Amino acid sequence: MEQNPFGRLWPVSALTLGGGGIGMVWGETTFEECVATVHAAIAAGINLIDLAPRYGEGTAERVVGEAFDGRLPAGVRVTSKCGLGNPLPAQIEAILRESIEGSLKRLRLSRLDLFFLHSNVVPDADHIARWPDAASRMTPYAIFVEHVRPLFERFVAEGLIGAWGLTGIGHPDTIIRLLASGRPRRQCNASPICSIHRVDLSFSTDPQNRAPSWRPRTRTESG
Repeated sequence: MEQNPFGRLWPVSALTLGGGGIGMVWGETTFEECVATVHAAIAAGINLIDLAPRYGEGTAERVVGEAFDGRLPAGVRVTSKCGLGNPLPAQIEAILRESIEGSLKRLRLSRLDLFFLHSNVVPDADHIARWPDAASRMTPYAIFVEHVRPLFERFVAEGLIGAWGLTGIGHPDTIIRLLASGRPRRQCNASPICSIHRVDLSFSTDPQNRAPSWRPRTRTESG
């Protein structure tokens, strides 16, 4: 299968395997069929499996754990995600760490190759107040910069994750501001992959000011 560069990370197959189907989200199937799907995908040349705890309440991650018993084939990578919202700063580390550790337990692995924040990064709490139906999926810019990003870098240094990113959703101007804000340069020797990787986006907003559409482009930073 064709391989494409993924920023400064590893080559990624043109097709990847998402966790919804093997998490039994999209229709009736069996655990055994899902495990067989994972094996078939890898045999066909797919080398990236995109997962999250919410795919079947952890089922997708358990399927991959069963498929490989904690020993991923050479070159195969896994991702996972965590929605955060706008909790108290003192709660953030516990939420993120619990999500990562739960994923690792289900996957039978010691590290995630790539961990995504699966929240909309938005300007501030006033913006969240204008969208009450989506408030649980929004994280203010200041919370991300002051609390989430430093924790992600710590998790890289601890070896829990190889790299981190955003799933590419959020307020367009805020994401652009975030990407332009940079981060302190620092030396990292604790993890085989000690780069911080982000997603660069192109946005367009419809005339009625509904949710922005977006098109991902890879952007990375090295530590």
